[in-house]
Amino acid sequence: MKRDSSQNSIPVSGEVETPHYLDSVRAIWANDPVRFTSATLGASPWSKQIEILEAIRDNVRVAVRSCNGSGKTYIAAHVVLWWLMCHHNAIVITTAPTAHQVRNILWREIRCAHHENAAAVGGTLLRTSLELGDKHYAEGLSTDTPERFQGFHEGHILFVVDEASGVREGIFEAIEGSMTSAGAKVLLLGNPTSLKGTFYEASHKRRGLWKTIHISAFDTPNLVKNEVVMPSLVTPKWVADAEQNCGTESYLYQVRVMGEFPSESEDTLISLKLVESAASEDRLAVSTDDFIEVGVDVARVESDKTAICVRRGNKIVWLESFGRQDTMGTAGRVARIAREHSPSAIRIDEIGIGAGVVDRLHELEIPKVEGINVARRASKPEQFANLMAELYDGLRERFMGGRIAIPDDSDLISQLASVKYSFTSSGQMRIEGKDELRSGEHSPDLADAVMLAFAKSADRGFRFWVGPESGDTDLEEPCD
Repeated sequence: MKRDSSQNSIPVSGEVETPHYLDSVRAIWANDPVRFTSATLGASPWSKQIEILEAIRDNVRVAVRSCNGSGKTYIAAHVVLWWLMCHHNAIVITTAPTAHQVRNILWREIRCAHHENAAAVGGTLLRTSLELGDKHYAEGLSTDTPERFQGFHEGHILFVVDEASGVREGIFEAIEGSMTSAGAKVLLLGNPTSLKGTFYEASHKRRGLWKTIHISAFDTPNLVKNEVVMPSLVTPKWVADAEQNCGTESYLYQVRVMGEFPSESEDTLISLKLVESAASEDRLAVSTDDFIEVGVDVARVESDKTAICVRRGNKIVWLESFGRQDTMGTAGRVARIAREHSPSAIRIDEIGIGAGVVDRLHELEIPKVEGINVARRASKPEQFANLMAELYDGLRERFMGGRIAIPDDSDLISQLASVKYSFTSSGQMRIEGKDELRSGEHSPDLADAVMLAFAKSADRGFRFWVGPESGDTDLEEPCD
């Protein structure tokens, strides 16, 4: 592919002979970017910058959402040099929302890092390119033409997208087309300013595909020590001024200081912050006296998965999903879990083939089975469009009150933080249904199973079957 060098006509460095790296030495440094950056490039990365270096070494896709002044662009420049110097025939393609940002943000840092290490790095440095060889170079492209990002299929190619919230989706689509190479990787960095697009979805619906890193101002050395130990980073005074001028609940404070996507999303039911907080390993201890309840979301179509969630008290103790099975196979799995855990309730979404699973469990005389049709009327129809909305709103209240602990499972976290809601013309809350998912999006099977496991028994929508040994078919009081 012929590269467009129209923006790179102004040389800022003469050509320097590229040092010769033995493949064995290159391989060692490729596996230790932190030591290479420190020993060879003279950088002193702090903890989150180290995390970024190690993440791009170990993962194909890395997304870094950050506060202002965290040094993310500085370390991204060193990632570029590490990639070029430690990989054979390596290519780096960088971009940002505007040509000005390409030239004067990331590439300014790259030029500074190169000037400080010109003898070690070598190559020909221009304003937005660094060439070490015909198939060994870095280049900055603006986002005016997505086609310029196509056709890169070399073995070691790294895409770096700075200020990723503002980059057009066509660019991400073009980059994804080049991710077929075995050695291809992509690094996204930016303030989390937009509630849509690839950068947002990397921390939400597509979280399972991405290694995500979050940097708050309070993570930085200056805020940790409450003094300016690194002048290039955000300062305690700047944070204090932002709090006074904007307030901690403001959009700007959440994005610029906390490095979080703003919580005032119009359509996200449970914020990512709440979900991640509930995933703490030491959160909410369990007792053998706690009741056990099970939620089962049965796959409806071939692309869906069946998910089973087991809770003990307020903590999830078992979570699994598997490809669609027939009714007998799914019922058998649920029966096995019932015999192992002796739950006080087994709630199964009975829409579609789920009804067959419920009936089969009845035949097996498994006790405490409840068939739930989440499309039925809510017990508070003036507030909720259907039972699903009512049960998910109850789940939201658990997260808000800190009364739930979940495993640190990327798929579950992504699904829970991606549940969308809206209001009908009558003011009823409704949840985005599975038939409304966009092409390529996965059904929220795990989230639905959790919702069922933590569901309160409502006045409508439940079809109870307690079991032959008790002889009691009355509606039981819900466990909360």
